[in-house]
Amino acid sequence: MLTLVVRTLGRVKVLLTVLGALLAVFQAAIVAVASSLQESHGFERIAGLLPAFVQQGFGPALTSFAGMAGLGFFEPLIIMMVVQLAIYVATEPAGDVEARLVDLTMARPLPRHYLVTRSLVVMTGATAGLSAIMVAGLYVSLWLFAPPGAVWPSSQVVLLLMSHLAAVGWCFGGAALAASGWSRRRGSAQAFVGVGAVAWYLVEVIGQVWSRAAWASRLSPFHYFHGAAILTGAADSAHDLTILGVVGLAGIVLAYWRFNRRDV
Repeated sequence: MLTLVVRTLGRVKVLLTVLGALLAVFQAAIVAVASSLQESHGFERIAGLLPAFVQQGFGPALTSFAGMAGLGFFEPLIIMMVVQLAIYVATEPAGDVEARLVDLTMARPLPRHYLVTRSLVVMTGATAGLSAIMVAGLYVSLWLFAPPGAVWPSSQVVLLLMSHLAAVGWCFGGAALAASGWSRRRGSAQAFVGVGAVAWYLVEVIGQVWSRAAWASRLSPFHYFHGAAILTGAADSAHDLTILGVVGLAGIVLAYWRFNRRDV
């Protein structure tokens, strides 16, 4: 098992390093902008200019230093980067089938489910690791750029934001593992779940601005990660994290069941 995990890490180490660096730089840029607005009293002016739907989705993150410092955790591009990485890592079993590497692996006395467990371990570590890099980048940036007297985001809020970011990535990673149990091509499994993730995010956005589509947004995993609600303390984080965890776990269980039964 350890050999399989190390081999997968070797394949994705460059991607993980680049994404980690990008996330750290993004955090630094966000904190620098927040510091500039804090010093120029820009948050007071922004608060009166935001449309209602923007206030609902990002309002607290755009009207205070502490809020903007936490924006990186739920900025759409950052969320999608973490989600797509989880999907990419989790579809490796389908890639093994496509490249016929599964034949070489299964020629050894190894349980078939090792291939799924390998991808699950790396996917979980990658999503948790990138979220941890966001936290480290946040605190380093606050120490470097935060103006004197600025209120930092509380450690509880940062922990919740980190947990939700990792959970939503893990949720789609579980779905990608399940898809790889049926697909014989990694690209097909990755495209199916990756495009689906973008579609679900759009469903959530539409549900937030159009009341008639609100019911549909509840079906989206992204509905259970509202950064603005976390910043204000209005989120039911236990409920949201449970939903994301259960959906991801269902995909993982399905992946084990399907991969152990499939003809490879």
